[in-house]
Amino acid sequence: MLPLFLNRPYRLRMGGHFLSDENWSHMDRIISEYELIIGVSGVVFLEAGGNMYEIREGDVLFLVPGERHRGYRLSTPGVSFYWFHFLEPDAASAPAGKMPKYANCPNASRVHILARQLLHAANGGYRIEGAGDYFLTCLLIELADQLQDSGGGRAMDAQLHELLAWTRMHALDPDITVGRIAGHMGYNKDYLSRMFKRRFGSGLLDYIHGIRLEAAKQLLAGGKLGVKEIAGRVGFGDDKQFAKWFKRLAGVTPTAYRQAFGRTLLNNR
Repeated sequence: MLPLFLNRPYRLRMGGHFLSDENWSHMDRIISEYELIIGVSGVVFLEAGGNMYEIREGDVLFLVPGERHRGYRLSTPGVSFYWFHFLEPDAASAPAGKMPKYANCPNASRVHILARQLLHAANGGYRIEGAGDYFLTCLLIELADQLQDSGGGRAMDAQLHELLAWTRMHALDPDITVGRIAGHMGYNKDYLSRMFKRRFGSGLLDYIHGIRLEAAKQLLAGGKLGVKEIAGRVGFGDDKQFAKWFKRLAGVTPTAYRQAFGRTLLNNR
């Protein structure tokens, strides 16, 4: 567990949104700062401190200063994650909370929104000096609050892993339903819904909506596709229905989101 200090803001050094369009593996290195990695899509296969991690959508991993880390397996094209290098506050006080080194966020959409706000600030989106430090601290507070009872990441049984992987693969299909997922997995629909909510704290349909929302945000912020085409790509046949859905979940219209969070750093190295 990593302590959370709040006497002063954390100090952001740099950050970005990594996206690879080819097979990729993390370089072998040691850095002198903390690094926070937040999975967006695909799987990052990372060895850190002698431990193997698979960072998937909604997963977070903290790397500590002086910890050697490297990729141990190639990630497939489309792998994507947020990364932030940072330092602890000067003259750290008694910790206000703790964050697990590796965990899955139960409300990944909130984390992704804060990560995009942080990137916006880090890359000149705000004229106020030090804004990035405060957005970083807000993101760490969100992680500490979401993960305070998680106890950190643990091995996932094969059947649950298959359920999540299959759902992620088909979440953007127009005809995706809880019933279709249950049929594929050989479960009763109601039983699957109850089991999923007990395990993750939210419904399977909410999980699907979260995947679609993050995909829509990526397309809105990272490209020039029109709203109608984006709607089709995330499973909506009607762009007006998509716009209403997006505003209900994100709190803003698709166009407003694109205008607000379009300034982010994209890298592929």
